Amino acid sequence: AGKRRLAPEGSHAVTRLWDRLIHRYGSTFWEGQASPAAILTTTYGSPDREAILPVFSAWAQQVNASNSIVFSAIYARMMLLSEATFKFQRNEDRGLFGNTSLTILETPWPGGTSGELIARNEQDASLAGNAYTWSAPGENRLVRLRPDWTTIISELVHVDGGGEYRRKLGYWVEPPKSVIDQGKGQFYPADEVAHWAPVPDPQADFRGMSWLTPVYREIQGDDGMTTYKIQYLNNAASPNMLIKYAAKLQPGTIDSIRERMNARYSGAVNAFRTLVLDQGADATVIGSNLSQMDFSSVQQGGVERILAAAGVPPLVVGLEPIKGAGKSYEEVIRRFADLTLRPLWRSMCGALEMVVPDVPAAARLWVDTGDIAALQ
Repeated sequence: AGKRRLAPEGSHAVTRLWDRLIHRYGSTFWEGQASPAAILTTTYGSPDREAILPVFSAWAQQVNASNSIVFSAIYARMMLLSEATFKFQRNEDRGLFGNTSLTILETPWPGGTSGELIARNEQDASLAGNAYTWSAPGENRLVRLRPDWTTIISELVHVDGGGEYRRKLGYWVEPPKSVIDQGKGQFYPADEVAHWAPVPDPQADFRGMSWLTPVYREIQGDDGMTTYKIQYLNNAASPNMLIKYAAKLQPGTIDSIRERMNARYSGAVNAFRTLVLDQGADATVIGSNLSQMDFSSVQQGGVERILAAAGVPPLVVGLEPIKGAGKSYEEVIRRFADLTLRPLWRSMCGALEMVVPDVPAAARLWVDTGDIAALQ
């Protein structure tokens, strides 16, 4: 118990680790106050601390729920990745085989499947840059650790004769103070947790980086274009109007005309209604409509860059107009599999192998993709 928990009854080694955690200095290293994607990472001059702005995790979750392009990219990756089945691969002839050691991945928790395990890992890695899977000792089950509550802990090891490196000790998982009924902070040793970080964070030793990081501004732009489109529809689905009168109007009259215009002609439900003016009023169109501003092309550029960061071809998410000239479905899927899916499977297997008991000698954890219809 002392190995898995920082508790008062722990060993002297755990007590020393706890002391280092309290001070956050010396040889112990906290990779951020939490360890989601590394966007907006800030170091405050101390080699023992990498603090991540906590707003990123909330932003990533919000983007996944509100931006259709981001959701579609993650969903496409998640659905195809989760179709694979875990196997062992012999180093000698690359042959695939299975045995009872894979049960922990095939049924990771009561009622769970390997597809759900893969989907959870992909979702966490896309949104937070990291996925943590704990093998609960004596429980014969796996447990997902929320990446936005997890801090990577390491220590500095000095080598005889000179030189030093960082050694990962484990993970400190603690919910925010605002979250109730989720327990207190717990320490999980490194040898009990499979840590998957498919995109390394260049500013950290162990932490991963979300693919959303480099397209942060592109996502903001795509959201802005969607907001613009909604505002356009809410304002009569037409460009802005300038109404001029030959005579000077009283302030009350101006307000009355504005209110009548909004009531009769504003909003998508009033689009294309005939505009009737009196008293010599002259209506002039200002601004441009969606066609004149080439709205589709402007938005398409941002969409392509978001999908490029995700490694997902537009055709895979149903955006055929921007799939690329002369590219067939087979060519697109082949590229998606070779450059995105297979590297993700490779790194995921390398991480999850840690929680698989009794991996056969001269073999490694691998996946069988033979039954995935899209890749045939």
